[in-house]
Amino acid sequence: MIINTSRITEFLLPERKLPHRGIFLLGLATLAAGLPLSETVTSIGEGILLINWLVEGKFVEKWKILKQRKSLWLIASVYIIHILGLIITSDFGYAFHDLRIKLPYLILPLIIGTTPQIERYQLKWIIVIFSFFITISTLVSAFILFEVIPYDFHNVHEISLFISHIRLSLLIDIAIFCLLYLLISKEFRLYRWEFSGYLIVMIWLVFFLFLLQSLTGMMVFLITGFILFWIRLPKISHLVLKWFLAVMMITMVLIGCAYITKSITRFYTITEPDREDLDLYTANGNPYTHDLNNSDIENGYYVWIYISEEELNKEWNKISKMDYIGKDEMGHEIRFTIIRYLTSKGLRKDSVGISKLTTEDIHFIEEGKANYIYGRKTSLYAKLYEVIWQIDRFRKGGNPSGHSVTQRILYLQAGINIIKEHFWLGVGTGDVSVAFQDYYTDSDSLLDQKWRLRAHNQYITFFLTFGIFGFLWIIFSLVYPAFLEKKWSDYFFVVFFLVGFLSMMNEDTLETHIGISFFSFFFALFLLGVKNKEIESKSKSAQKNLSVMW
Repeated sequence: MIINTSRITEFLLPERKLPHRGIFLLGLATLAAGLPLSETVTSIGEGILLINWLVEGKFVEKWKILKQRKSLWLIASVYIIHILGLIITSDFGYAFHDLRIKLPYLILPLIIGTTPQIERYQLKWIIVIFSFFITISTLVSAFILFEVIPYDFHNVHEISLFISHIRLSLLIDIAIFCLLYLLISKEFRLYRWEFSGYLIVMIWLVFFLFLLQSLTGMMVFLITGFILFWIRLPKISHLVLKWFLAVMMITMVLIGCAYITKSITRFYTITEPDREDLDLYTANGNPYTHDLNNSDIENGYYVWIYISEEELNKEWNKISKMDYIGKDEMGHEIRFTIIRYLTSKGLRKDSVGISKLTTEDIHFIEEGKANYIYGRKTSLYAKLYEVIWQIDRFRKGGNPSGHSVTQRILYLQAGINIIKEHFWLGVGTGDVSVAFQDYYTDSDSLLDQKWRLRAHNQYITFFLTFGIFGFLWIIFSLVYPAFLEKKWSDYFFVVFFLVGFLSMMNEDTLETHIGISFFSFFFALFLLGVKNKEIESKSKSAQKNLSVMW
């Protein structure tokens, strides 16, 4: 059989020209799909956009757009500052690594900003594709959590297979608020099946966000939702409905505050033993150790009383393959995990206490769970308890190594002290890690070597890297383009701005490939790549068919 290749070529490449518009949209869709699933797919999406932009040509037109669009120059200036930071850098290996990681921030705005803007109905389908693959990623994670898919994980954060659980939670935040707009806005006409599907997905993503227990993702979600609510509330014309919603929001905030307060009170509600009448011996006649000066607690019980390490050692080694003087799966000394776990259940740390452990309890201890409530997969209180415990432990002089919340306190302290020493010019693009390691060594930090990390705050990182002038210029260059492009009234851009900029308060969002790609893609797309709502409303042709993307 002879295949007429000319017909195929004519179909794929009409008039022998590449369908650059379609390829551009394909690149956007691929990048949106790749963010929650794979660095490789994300890179492929970026590659499609770059190659298509180069092959398309039209560089005279693109240069004209570039000259006219001041926001593009401001965005590019952030990357230029990173290049200028090489002047005072000593570690060029890391500096060039950092410049390579941040290339999407230079390239994506340039490509999207010099390409004709997409219609808003096309944006809708990019959001749908993005949300679909977010849902796939979360379902895989949920199947792992509930053991439908066999996978060995030590804590709930590790169920995010494809990308960091923090990055995943931020993508979920974006998807939730974008889907919310599709559901409540009159801008997009939805079929009933669409409405039902988007609603189900949105509810699932909210549920999974709290199931994932990413503190950053949850806080960004709550703060963004709170701010968006008060931004949108004045636009509701029905007075009774407006007041009802306002009261509901205030009530929800008060309930949340009351829950946190109750949890803190519950944590510090201590079952006080009679210190003058503590048993001195176990049921087997072995002596107990009581440290009455140590106030560590688990679920209201003192940790360091009623301890018989002789019996713990003997009985634990009978029921577990992990040696009592070894380490658990989290790398902690398992004897301390055992002592804390028994305390959390109100048991004495002796042979009797060990005998009351279930098979599930033993498994939790081996995994490194030091409190039985950490085994509750869907418990929000367990996460809140962990945060309170970390802060309490830190206040009492405990080592914060491995504790995500209190480690960040020391990271911020380190960052602020580095800023004080390099206030004007910073340490340079490549010397950030060196500066942190030098500080930890000089200050004899409590942190173990593997936990001596960077600031986990993008603003602090900018400041200590480029000094006061570089920091202020970067903030200006990130914020002012929204004024130039008249985007502060655009819902999608405001959602991204809140999620992206809030995340940078607790994360070095722009220091990883997925992080910088997430930020650069949505920043460029919502700021530069989509027609403003009021502009598109003048073009009725763009609203003829909302069910076709291209």
